[in-house]
Amino acid sequence: MSFADIAALTLHDVKNRLAQLAGRAEARGDVDTLRETMDASNTLTRLLTYYRSDVGSLALNIDAHAPADLAAELVDDACVRGRCRIDLDCSQAPTLWFYDETVVRMVLANAVQNAARYARARIVIEVAERGGFLEFLVRDDGNGYRQEVLDDATGVAAPVTRNGTGLGLRLARRIAEMHENSGQQGRIRLQNADGAVFRLLLPK
Repeated sequence: MSFADIAALTLHDVKNRLAQLAGRAEARGDVDTLRETMDASNTLTRLLTYYRSDVGSLALNIDAHAPADLAAELVDDACVRGRCRIDLDCSQAPTLWFYDETVVRMVLANAVQNAARYARARIVIEVAERGGFLEFLVRDDGNGYRQEVLDDATGVAAPVTRNGTGLGLRLARRIAEMHENSGQQGRIRLQNADGAVFRLLLPK
């Protein structure tokens, strides 16, 4: 068994232990420990998903979903966990779109979590159909992305710092690109506009 396989099995075991810890924290009403435990578990889930995509064992489950419903659920979860004001605009959202909701939710939840970490007071989430793509937008009013993050178009050289490994952006790019249809490929776009702006675009 390779080191990567052992690491993947170990991560599964740690995730199970974190789930037990989260259950005990919830029973005690320990909200802070519950939040930190769930954040750690979500990080491991992203790492496992990235590993599976790296070894070619991640298969997407594409089906019809309501993107406005997904966005509303993300807002509800973020409101419970955070203190920022969150504005949601689904006025231009399509009724249905085809994508893998599990991995798309993972990508967007991480984007919202990052926005909440750096926002001063406000987060905006928008869902719209633009140019044949479904666009999920997450905007905060913080300091924006570092220039080296904006300059890295592929994500392979995302800097590893004490604030993070860049795993979320690497995984977001990979998940987006795995969504392909009629010669169109999903992608993410990052920019600064009075704060950080994250866009996930999925083809029709």
